[in-house]
Amino acid sequence: MPRLARGRRPRHRGPDRGPRHLAPPPETAADTAAVRRIHLAAFGRAGEADLVDALRRDPSAWLPGLSYVADAPDGTPAAHALLTRCHIDEVPAVALAPCAVLPAYQQRGAGEAVIRALLEAARAAGERTAIVLGHPPYYPRFGFAPAAPRFGILPPQPWPDEAFMALSLDGSTPPRGTVRYARAFGID
Repeated sequence: MPRLARGRRPRHRGPDRGPRHLAPPPETAADTAAVRRIHLAAFGRAGEADLVDALRRDPSAWLPGLSYVADAPDGTPAAHALLTRCHIDEVPAVALAPCAVLPAYQQRGAGEAVIRALLEAARAAGERTAIVLGHPPYYPRFGFAPAAPRFGILPPQPWPDEAFMALSLDGSTPPRGTVRYARAFGID
């Protein structure tokens, strides 16, 4: 299977390196159905796809420009990652969830490309702290570290320290406190 294209924008050549792909672009309204298909295929159930739809409808959670899609070489959307508004006590932060990759493109760089582009967009937008609940071996490559022991950021319910992680997007010390996710996550 061909290597994943890192975005829908035209490819260009880098110096002495052959083809180089630009970062995946933000999601557009035309991507909505494809994003749903990505989550359904990746998770084998509707929960995550429904969560993305619910977050899109919540103006207090949805952050325009912080939902990214990466395309396969044929232009088919193949990976999606999303940052939505959360809070650490009363301080705004962003939550990375959900992230999904079509099964045919998993472990081929699609997820990493879309997450890296998304985190850069969050930095450019002035976001300061990102939170993720995810696989401990995967997310440290982006700079995430266990949130409670490293930063004093607590999950809203008991989760393993190694799976609940935080990242300072601007190099500052993140605020201490308990994370409050958007209502669509169903976490009290």
